[in-house]
Amino acid sequence: MKEPTRTTVNQKNYSLYKRWPLGCLLFLVFACTSPSPKNTTEAENFKKIDSVKQYLKSGDLIFRNGNDDVSRAARSFNRIDTTYSHCGIIWIENDSIIVYHALGGIYNPGNKLRRDALDSFCSPLESDKFAVYRYPLTNQQTDSLHKIVTSYYSQGLPFDMYFNFLTDDKMYCSEFVFKSFNKAMKGKLNTVITARKWPYGISPDDLFLYTDSRLVKRVDFK
Repeated sequence: MKEPTRTTVNQKNYSLYKRWPLGCLLFLVFACTSPSPKNTTEAENFKKIDSVKQYLKSGDLIFRNGNDDVSRAARSFNRIDTTYSHCGIIWIENDSIIVYHALGGIYNPGNKLRRDALDSFCSPLESDKFAVYRYPLTNQQTDSLHKIVTSYYSQGLPFDMYFNFLTDDKMYCSEFVFKSFNKAMKGKLNTVITARKWPYGISPDDLFLYTDSRLVKRVDFK
């Protein structure tokens, strides 16, 4: 067998050298333009939130289910339906969709009533589903609800870590939603709490299972 000369070897090396930058370039192009499945799923989930926004109105109730241990414990407070662990009230302000909600503990060290963007409240990074419900409010009731909610927010309503429904100076999540609506609706929701016992008083499922409640949209994340 004829042994390759230095010239032949050099020519082969030169040929490989010329092809190497092109191979690297192709690798970088495909690596940078092919997102991982996780990122693709997250993007699709956030698009699901966007798809719901056109159906929302000020005064809608929103419920979510967190995917952490605290949320799993919170679901046990529901009386009948344990689908959701947290709730809030939607308001459209300056073309932005805001959620007012009472939250405490490690997720809200200040323990004051929160005002978060819809995308943050429903974040698929922290929850696996959310749903929007609607009560048949008159324009007057909607205006009254807005004044009540914004007043609670401006006062810095604290979260009630003891879940005492009998006090109004502090409130937990479903208590805040219930008392805001009940006040705006002149006590119409009082019948919802007749079967409840102290200290929890009202739970998220009491709110969306209310007879006049209507489902607007439900989203399940991947």
